[in-house]
Amino acid sequence: MRVNFFNYQWKIHWLPLVIFIVVFSLLLRLGFWQLNRAAEKEQLFSNQAQRMLSKPVYLPELLKAQDEIKYRPVVLKGNYDATHQLLVDNQIVNGKLGAFVMTPFILADKSGAVLVNRGWIAMDKARLKVPDISLTANQYEISLIGRVNNFPAVGMVLKGADDLSEGWPSQVQVINLDKLATRFNYSFYSFQVQLQADQANGYLRDWKINTRMPPEKHRAYAFQWFALAATLFFLTLWISCKTHKND
Repeated sequence: MRVNFFNYQWKIHWLPLVIFIVVFSLLLRLGFWQLNRAAEKEQLFSNQAQRMLSKPVYLPELLKAQDEIKYRPVVLKGNYDATHQLLVDNQIVNGKLGAFVMTPFILADKSGAVLVNRGWIAMDKARLKVPDISLTANQYEISLIGRVNNFPAVGMVLKGADDLSEGWPSQVQVINLDKLATRFNYSFYSFQVQLQADQANGYLRDWKINTRMPPEKHRAYAFQWFALAATLFFLTLWISCKTHKND
């Protein structure tokens, strides 16, 4: 079928037209979906930033309130289990490979233990030398402030990554709560508390909100989808259009 419009003659084939409409609509939909994801991520980051700036709350009280706890500042009361510590290995900070120092903190109310992330420490490449992360045992109850977060994540979990090495500190790559409970003979909460930067007995602590895809990346993908849609539109226009002077 041919359609004349001003000095242009459009040659339309129904099957290519249907394919064009489907693909063009899909590209536009993907672009708008990425824009919506960017807006959702920005709202999420805003909510998380508000939680980070909130006043530290005693952990048992926060858990009773059943509010969203991720990134919330909390107060812990109890004691470190200074003789049984973990090095969560293969953590990259500022381009260097090292480990997070995680120390069990036995809560004073006897409700369980929390793994306190005391910060990042460099490790030698061969892992032959274990850094000194010792703590002075304290028989008195202490208080500390930190921020609730998920355990460190890795892109691909290999078999045995959650196996704890012999001896102390024990080295591990992925936190497995069941294996921890077996090794330590007490239960842990399903989150870590990242020790606040001004608290004692810590290492490098540059805590950030981590996400695999920030809003800027979603918008960049949206631009790519819209650019593909525009390219498809003008390419189809050029192929199906034949110019001539109407007599």
